[in-house]
Amino acid sequence: MINEKRLQELANILKELKYSPISFDNPELFPEVDEYIYPNYVFFMVAIDHKTGFEVNWKYRGSDLLFYLARRKQKEVNDFFTAKNLVGIKVSDVESIFSFQGKPVANAEERAFLLRDCAEKLLRYHDGDFMNLLRTAEFSAEKIIEELKKFRAYEDPLKKKSYLLLKILKRQGFVRGKLEFPVDSVLVEVALSAEIVYPSEKMLRKIKRGEVLSEEESYELRKEVLMALNALSKASGIEADVLDDILWVYGREIHRK
Repeated sequence: MINEKRLQELANILKELKYSPISFDNPELFPEVDEYIYPNYVFFMVAIDHKTGFEVNWKYRGSDLLFYLARRKQKEVNDFFTAKNLVGIKVSDVESIFSFQGKPVANAEERAFLLRDCAEKLLRYHDGDFMNLLRTAEFSAEKIIEELKKFRAYEDPLKKKSYLLLKILKRQGFVRGKLEFPVDSVLVEVALSAEIVYPSEKMLRKIKRGEVLSEEESYELRKEVLMALNALSKASGIEADVLDDILWVYGREIHRK
């Protein structure tokens, strides 16, 4: 159940925020925006953007550090993150590129596989250029989501990576249409912490005891959270992808505590 009163209170707070959306054009993390290098770089990098295993106290951590290391390589080889180059990438290549302070990124074998899969299918279906996929999808968010399902990195039913990719591309004008919320565990936790949703008593007891919800319960909770977040977006006047930025920052703070 949605807590309408709390939702409106939170919407009013959000309206007062002076938030500038992330532009995804930091030159230390991203190449200059164009119609080839940038979209292909982002496509391949989001494909391997999950738990890095890096535990460092530096200006970049986690995902940002992964992009920093990628950009460092891309500065050396401008078209490194393109299908023709990554179709044969090896585990040792991934370990070499994505190493920091002597430690390679976690699960290098999986990341190498995902990069090869993306490259192979991009070559097979879109002549090796992610921009061709965007053109095929008419730059429509909904159609791009469907096209992405053929890639192993983007087949997650929650579409977390797909929506991150769309968010980045939208900020650069490559995507048309509104984005939805990818309701993952972070957004569920934020919604519960902010008290904009009331789960059933049975569900709440299980959550407080740290028990795993059934598949049906998890689906119902995510559906409630999605409805609440859509209502929050409408009430605050903040588009879903921008609100997702704000809530993710809040969500990270919750996990740190």
